[in-house]
Amino acid sequence: MTGQGAGPQGPRPPDGREARKDHGDGAGRHVTQLDVARAAGVSRSVVSHVLNRNGRISEQTRAKVLRIAQEMDYQPHAAASELASQRSRRIVVILPYLDNPFFDTLVRHLRHYCLKARRSLVVLASDLEAGLERATLEEARRMRPTGLILPGTRLEPEEIERLGRSLPVCLLDRGLSDSPVRTVRMDESQAAEQIVSHLREQGHRHLTFLTPAAPMHEHLAAERAGACLREARRQGMSAQEIRCTGGALLALEAALEGRRRPVAVVAYNDLLAINIVAAAHHLGQRVGPDLAVASYDNTRLASRPEFDLTSVDQRPERLARAAVELLTSEEAQGSGRAGRAPATRTVRPYLAVRSSTKRPPKPLS
Repeated sequence: MTGQGAGPQGPRPPDGREARKDHGDGAGRHVTQLDVARAAGVSRSVVSHVLNRNGRISEQTRAKVLRIAQEMDYQPHAAASELASQRSRRIVVILPYLDNPFFDTLVRHLRHYCLKARRSLVVLASDLEAGLERATLEEARRMRPTGLILPGTRLEPEEIERLGRSLPVCLLDRGLSDSPVRTVRMDESQAAEQIVSHLREQGHRHLTFLTPAAPMHEHLAAERAGACLREARRQGMSAQEIRCTGGALLALEAALEGRRRPVAVVAYNDLLAINIVAAAHHLGQRVGPDLAVASYDNTRLASRPEFDLTSVDQRPERLARAAVELLTSEEAQGSGRAGRAPATRTVRPYLAVRSSTKRPPKPLS
């Protein structure tokens, strides 16, 4: 005795609508290629050939399989596809923290270039906390990605080099000599030259560089401060560094102490600069006439009229493009192998000059 819906040849295969109802209703099981094959009345290998656009399949069969796959809302299983091909299509970026809008801009550009390279982008965050950063790295390594991008990290050079021997790594915050790690970064020396030259043109002869407090202190902070202080002294200015351990207000008070106005400060990034502007208002200092404030990143916050910050643009679009190119090139696929010379790309910055560093013109006598 046959059951309901059975014909003389046995149970007929469900069409796409029936299969979708059985498997695509959110009950916890994703539609598979085998489900599509049963609904289309073909083998799973035929479905695989159609979906992967290979093999000699008739146009009629191809159209039928594609129609049913669409009706069933079939989605490829990325992990299974990578396992079968033994190639990952993912690039992982680990952000040091999520507060800075610079990283939002960077990730948007990374996603754009990953899509162009037929890669998917996975975004993780470490919060610059040592234990969490290492756990996040292990999570990334378990994904076996095409490559790993580190825009800012507290890892020591030895740890980064070991990591670079196991998978392709691209650093955006520093360069490592004699290392398998790739590097894409802004030229810090050029950035410092542009800032210092501008401040000298505005009549400043002393510069204070403000670095973040310990929880937000990346390796790059020390290099950036050093480059700025060296350039200031090269151009005949006196210079000092103050870390914002007790907050922006205390740091600014220290920078202003005993100094004739106007005073020039350079903040590590726009986020810190905005806190400095707020502290200046609290102290009754006019940004521009009394206090010149410059910074780095040229984020969308820097251009807001209430801040109007002079800021170094790192050109995140160029950083993202170069990083993805280095990680998806043929050479990168053998990265982790000793003997390969690391690739380095340097991006020239530009200084977006705004009112935060402009002194008002002297009145005509």
